[in-house]
Amino acid sequence: MPIIPHLAGTWNGAPDVLFYAVRILYYFMLMTAGGAMLLTFAIPAGESGAGQRKLLHQWSGFGMRGLLLAVLLFVFVHANRTVSSLGGGGEAWVKLLTETSTGQAWLGLIVLSFLGFAVIRLNDTVKIIWALLLLGVESFEGHAAASEHATAAIVSDFIHLACAAVWAGGVLLLLLFWKADREEAGRFAERFAAIAWITMAVLTVSGIVMTWLLIPSWLYLLYTDWGNWLAAKAIIVLLVIALGTILRARAKKRELQRGALLKLDGILMACIIAAAGVITYLSPAPDSEPLHHHEMGEDFHYTLSISPNAPGPNDVGLTIWLPEDSGEPSDLQLSFVSADNPGRKPVEIELMPAESDEEDFGFPGFTRYYYAADDMKLPRPGNWKAMLVVTEADGNKLEREAVFSN
Repeated sequence: MPIIPHLAGTWNGAPDVLFYAVRILYYFMLMTAGGAMLLTFAIPAGESGAGQRKLLHQWSGFGMRGLLLAVLLFVFVHANRTVSSLGGGGEAWVKLLTETSTGQAWLGLIVLSFLGFAVIRLNDTVKIIWALLLLGVESFEGHAAASEHATAAIVSDFIHLACAAVWAGGVLLLLLFWKADREEAGRFAERFAAIAWITMAVLTVSGIVMTWLLIPSWLYLLYTDWGNWLAAKAIIVLLVIALGTILRARAKKRELQRGALLKLDGILMACIIAAAGVITYLSPAPDSEPLHHHEMGEDFHYTLSISPNAPGPNDVGLTIWLPEDSGEPSDLQLSFVSADNPGRKPVEIELMPAESDEEDFGFPGFTRYYYAADDMKLPRPGNWKAMLVVTEADGNKLEREAVFSN
């Protein structure tokens, strides 16, 4: 079943402001509503937790309304953007929502959001199952589902989302309890402090695993918008860990939490969710185009291909045509020299004879030879000069240069 790709592109001003605002609202409600339901296990069922459960029940209705509104807005703006980009109408909407895995996931989110109003009146087990289903559906419609390692990426994404929801929901509940009843906030803080540390540890590990599964090279973290946003998110997480250390120490001493610290924790939580709302839409892959350079000559033709032509691992293909009577080349040398910094060490390409996947075509009187190199790493973006030296069977050297950028 087809997956709708992310349609990230150039900045379009006000429409994109609204688009990302809806995404951030959606992730905020998804994390906090789902997290609040998951955290019912952390609130005692007896008299000691009666006050917290009463407050949570009062807030749950507002949370479900916010979740439903956010989900409906999220589905509408994303479906509208997808259908508009494909130039479709009403029929395209139906096909999108019924015949693609992404559309079906969106419908699942809507159904679960409506069911949430009934779930808040049921027992804790049902609430936890509902929250896990909600987060599970979300994990099927992001970058993870389009990964080459889809199963492992989806599992990592689900674990990441579940832990993020528990942490975000806990931070919000702590703020709400602190505003409504300081004593209840203190009791909840004692239990949540340990939970927060565990979820933060699992969040870090699952985030690293998911990043490793999504990108073929850590260079993508340096040279893509996705990587820059991820780095910003990681910095905020470090601030959260530092602040969490202070809050946990106060909770262990059973000291009343300071409102300023709790508010700062809430602000950092909102910043992380906002970053996640952007990261989950941006493509992890660099914004680059594969190179396909062809050059003709009287006694030598060649085609050089580089894909994806980005920092990190690339596949290189070289097709050469030599006169039939010259025979197979005795040696082949290909290197990439930085045109921006010619003094840097060239990238040497180890080409080996291979079978071409492209359609075979030839030139009368010439013999075609194809060579390839896998996992050739370009260390940085910039301007490059490809230096090609082909040594024919009789020792004659053919030298060519081609300039490209990545």
